[in-house]
Amino acid sequence: MVRPYRALVHYDKEIRTKYRELGEAILAKSKEEPEGENPEENENEKQDASETKDAAEDGSKDEHASSLTAYQHLGCLIQFMDRVVQAKINYLSQPSGLRTIAFKHIWYLFKPGDTVVGQGQQQVYRVMNVTSTGHLVTPPWRNWKKDENSPVETITLHCVYIDFDGKQLGPVTQTFTIEKFDGEKAITALDAYPIRFAVAGHHIRNGDTETGEMYYTRKLVERGKVFVDVAHIKHMHYNGFALETRDEVDSQVMIDFAEAFAVKDAETAAANAMNESAQVNSWQPRVESIIGRDLGQSSSSDDKDAHSCLGACCKGDYVYADAYIEKKRYEEYAASIMPDPEELNVEPPVAIHPRSLKELTAAKDSLTDDDFLIMPYRVFGFVLRSRKWAKLDLKYLTPVDEVLKKKTAFDQLVLPTGHKDIVHCLVAQHFRDKAARVSDNEEVDIVRGKGKGLIILLHGAPGVGKTTTAEGVAERFNKPLFQITCGDLGTTASEVETALERNFSLANRWGSILLLDEADVFLAQRSPKNFIRNGLVAVFLRVLEYYAGILFLTTNRIGDFDEAFASRIHVSLYYPPLDLKSTRKIFKLNLRLIKERFQEKNRSITINKKQILNYASDYWQNNEKMRWNGRQIRNACQTALAIAEFDAQRDAAGDDDAKDAQVTLSDGHINTVFSAYLEFMRYLKNIYGKDADRVAKDMGIRA
Repeated sequence: MVRPYRALVHYDKEIRTKYRELGEAILAKSKEEPEGENPEENENEKQDASETKDAAEDGSKDEHASSLTAYQHLGCLIQFMDRVVQAKINYLSQPSGLRTIAFKHIWYLFKPGDTVVGQGQQQVYRVMNVTSTGHLVTPPWRNWKKDENSPVETITLHCVYIDFDGKQLGPVTQTFTIEKFDGEKAITALDAYPIRFAVAGHHIRNGDTETGEMYYTRKLVERGKVFVDVAHIKHMHYNGFALETRDEVDSQVMIDFAEAFAVKDAETAAANAMNESAQVNSWQPRVESIIGRDLGQSSSSDDKDAHSCLGACCKGDYVYADAYIEKKRYEEYAASIMPDPEELNVEPPVAIHPRSLKELTAAKDSLTDDDFLIMPYRVFGFVLRSRKWAKLDLKYLTPVDEVLKKKTAFDQLVLPTGHKDIVHCLVAQHFRDKAARVSDNEEVDIVRGKGKGLIILLHGAPGVGKTTTAEGVAERFNKPLFQITCGDLGTTASEVETALERNFSLANRWGSILLLDEADVFLAQRSPKNFIRNGLVAVFLRVLEYYAGILFLTTNRIGDFDEAFASRIHVSLYYPPLDLKSTRKIFKLNLRLIKERFQEKNRSITINKKQILNYASDYWQNNEKMRWNGRQIRNACQTALAIAEFDAQRDAAGDDDAKDAQVTLSDGHINTVFSAYLEFMRYLKNIYGKDADRVAKDMGIRA
């Protein structure tokens, strides 16, 4: 028998039990011998016993096993097990102080049922089976010439983790192969290693001290619970880097596994068809039951002729083949986690057999902490701001409710009188009607499926709150805002129709509020000469008729509006240029936001609010043709703040990098920005010979 002495490790308890039983049997037999007998008679009896030794050896096996010789042999074996095998196992089970390991000891590091973590400490797995090629020594020259058929001593971990394929939550297999290496290697440099080596130190929780492993495990369990929660279609906020593209994302997202897999599969098929050499992997995991599966046994070293040691250490020796132990350990562990056959209503664990997500979430306590522990660290979702599907890290996800705990944008909107109430009432009533139609199957049009949507047109000059209104409504009703532009829909009628139907379907599936910003192309007046535009408008009109959700359309070119849209729009709201009162309100709002942002960062700022508002009023009254809109006011405040911070840092110690310097925002900083804007607007007026409003009026796109 050679390392790693698999049979000795597996049968350790049985060997020690047999040793104890033999000792007890020998002791009992010695007590049965009569006391005070003649030594000479005893000697004669011993001689007679020796003469009948051969006959006794041919007797029953029980008598032979209880012999003193067997007891002594087992004692030597147990001493070897304690000094060599068990001592090494005990040493490896203590992570403190243990950093490196030799290849010959790696088999002791893993067993079925262990929890291991992959490189990066993101994904956790459960070991189902450990297989190895066994002891194998090859000639030194093979180190310099290796091919696929060269025998290599390896240890393979056959693991599972729990994932979601859009329908079922269940096991996904993962294999880690560790090839033989010389010397010692850092345990954390292995492709997978026990979770106890992933963390160190202690943490304080509720006054109690928990080990690093306990803390890490608790966090992983909490992450697994979040994964199950968002595996349904879920509206969340993401602030971090996407996993594959490494794009920085700060946006609301829609977690939707099934839709993400469908889109990715279509992209994968198209990419692989165009370039067969560069295969693109699918996102969808392969979730399937592992009950009855041969995890690693087909590649096990049960076949002792598959790889034979070529070294002098084994030449001519009989080596006990103990590879069957690996299969036995796997079978025993698999049997231990299976439910009792007599309990017909008990389902197998999700770690070995997939189940419907709806079924699992409906049944209480159907998932255990051991299940949550090995769930993924990533989800798949649609980034609403960039309108792209992405693989997202769970640690950067937060509920939208937490982001919107403060006042929503809708509450802070500066809108014409009545606009806010009209929009709020229409949207609220639409959601109530939609819920009623679901329960009563109510129709609102003589043609089934028509007229169930709410279409709101917002028109007016740029920067007066049209887009912000749609964003604010989405926040107010805690709904995702699905924003698309004409550029996302294509240039031909067929492309636009396909894109519109796809986006409208997604918006309806998620209960989103859809915003088609700057919808000038689709709202434009049709003409006999422009067939391409006519096709786009016709397609948009048809798809719009059957949309069942909420759609906001924004435009600042209402003069080019096609009359067919008038009957399809439920309400049209005009956003006039800002008056003095609205201008002052928007300045107050931006100054307050600046103040709050500094307070959150524990920084000090002085804002000369009164002087700034007076300056804004004077500017509004003295520059009738060059007044600012809401977006320009916001940008001006941010630019003025940047100038004020630069001045404060420079004045603090003559250093441009004094980050905590006292900042003072005054009307002088606002004046600097206003002056630059005035110069730019005068330049444009000199080019066109008229101001921007006059240009729009002359073109017939705005009054």
